[in-house]
Amino acid sequence: MARISIITLFITLISFTCEAQHSLSKKQFLADSIKIVEPKLVRPQFRFDNRLTFLKGQKLNITGFDFGVLLKNKLRVTIGYYQLSDQINELQKTIYDTSYYCNYNLKYGALNIEFIYKDTRFFSLGMPIEFGFGGNSTSFNNDFSPKLIDPKSGFVALAYFGLSGTFKPIRWIGLKGAFGYRKMLLNTVSEIALDGFYTSVGLAIDFREITVDYKLFKLKKRYRKNLSSLENAVDLITD
Repeated sequence: MARISIITLFITLISFTCEAQHSLSKKQFLADSIKIVEPKLVRPQFRFDNRLTFLKGQKLNITGFDFGVLLKNKLRVTIGYYQLSDQINELQKTIYDTSYYCNYNLKYGALNIEFIYKDTRFFSLGMPIEFGFGGNSTSFNNDFSPKLIDPKSGFVALAYFGLSGTFKPIRWIGLKGAFGYRKMLLNTVSEIALDGFYTSVGLAIDFREITVDYKLFKLKKRYRKNLSSLENAVDLITD
């Protein structure tokens, strides 16, 4: 009888210990999770950008990228590089009854400041302001004469301002769109005037969220061994 009582007590102690360990593990998991997802002052940012603009009624694409930081989820500060290279249909020249088309090139670096006034799990809204400085050039030729005629180049300074929105189906990747107005502050190539409205579509990447998901994946794998790696990954991406 005494032996049965000892065995029963031993089993009860083992069950209690296992239960306590499980409880401690869950508590530690929550503590570790909170520490990982705790908001940070600085979050690295990167974006590919494609801007649609108009010059004398012709659609032109300005492509580029920017990288920088997001401060307290409210202020995005980045530097970027953009370029445009295309023919301008409305700036043709005729010399001795021969037509020449205009080649236009624009390259500039930019400082972008965006105020985020609305930020939720799936979307955010902001007001971007950008200042760009670089150079642009024009030249003329045709299919029969590759020699460039009347080349001109000079300094250019421009500003962008408008509204933006980002859709985030996954926390660390977002589809970013913007609409606004572009103003040429200075352009020494007088034939070109890029004042006007623009639209922008880009892919935004948040490196902080990538790091968070990776750390949470490892943490969930350690504390929830009964779930497969695939289940953990799906949970992290869709949360």
